[in-house]
Amino acid sequence: MKFFNLRYDFDWSIPFREPYLGWLITGVKLTLLIAIVTAIMSLLIGTALAIMRVSRFKFLNIPAKIYVEIVRNIPGLFWLLFFYFIFPQLLPFGLTDKINQYAYYSVVAGILGLTVDNSAYVSDIVRAGILAVPRGHIEAAVSSGLNRLQQLRYIILPEAFRTILPPLGTRMIHNFKNSSLCMAVAAPELTWATQQIESITFRGLEVTLLATVFYVTIALSMAMIIIRLEKKWKIDMTSISKMRT
Repeated sequence: MKFFNLRYDFDWSIPFREPYLGWLITGVKLTLLIAIVTAIMSLLIGTALAIMRVSRFKFLNIPAKIYVEIVRNIPGLFWLLFFYFIFPQLLPFGLTDKINQYAYYSVVAGILGLTVDNSAYVSDIVRAGILAVPRGHIEAAVSSGLNRLQQLRYIILPEAFRTILPPLGTRMIHNFKNSSLCMAVAAPELTWATQQIESITFRGLEVTLLATVFYVTIALSMAMIIIRLEKKWKIDMTSISKMRT
């Protein structure tokens, strides 16, 4: 087959041979694991940071602002390298040895690094959603006797997340794609697996195309889910507004 005026004979048996097939399957599992865990952790941390940043107490909003500003101005790859190479050296000697002996610490370092990086951006998005909640809704919650935690739980955060769903979903898709950065710390996720296969077989096009299909499929699936949720929540909000009128 001619490919850009070069002859390339595809060998689709390569991705399905052992140990290459096992590497690819493990890579897919770890890619999904990293993406899911970092999405959940960064959403929780980012939401907490956003609440702290809109707080009137300086001992809450100042540390949160400093965290966000520092993290946003440092490349995400740095945090992966930090948790893989530097963080273990900061721990007591016994823990350093145990971490260095743990076979999947590269995956843990990748999760920690991506969580730190993504949580700062999630914090910005959630904060914007909180500030977009109409003041009248908050005043109504206060007049109903709800305390601050109840206001956040029942009024502010539900409305904020409805507002920020599109940018938040886009950020989570970006976080999923960033899982490929974990190859820099030798985490055996999908991109790492494709590079290893290419370095051994000198035929990386087949596995690269399969990996591309995987990333595109997952990213598009996430986008479709976000669109469906956005439409559903819009319908729900429209129904509520009609009932109120």
